[in-house]
Amino acid sequence: MNWVQLVFAVALLLVGGVLIAYNAMIFWLTVVRKEEAPKVAPIVGGVIAAAGIVALPVDGSWTWAWVPLLIDWGGLRIFVSHWMSRRAKS
Repeated sequence: MNWVQLVFAVALLLVGGVLIAYNAMIFWLTVVRKEEAPKVAPIVGGVIAAAGIVALPVDGSWTWAWVPLLIDWGGLRIFVSHWMSRRAKS
């Protein structure tokens, strides 16, 4: 097993997972609780985590690379809700 590749893949998965959780928290604060929240990094966490899955030294792991992109719904929804609120104010 290639340990360097495994460590790199796990590091990408951890960073991506943290960004996905951050986007979900921002979505919760802005859309559900209607509070002010810091800026969001849309879909970046999903892309980083997908790269981590592709980098895993496991046969066939690349077929699951779409899952983090689907899970990182916070970034996309925040972008859409922000756009809609800006459009409504105009």
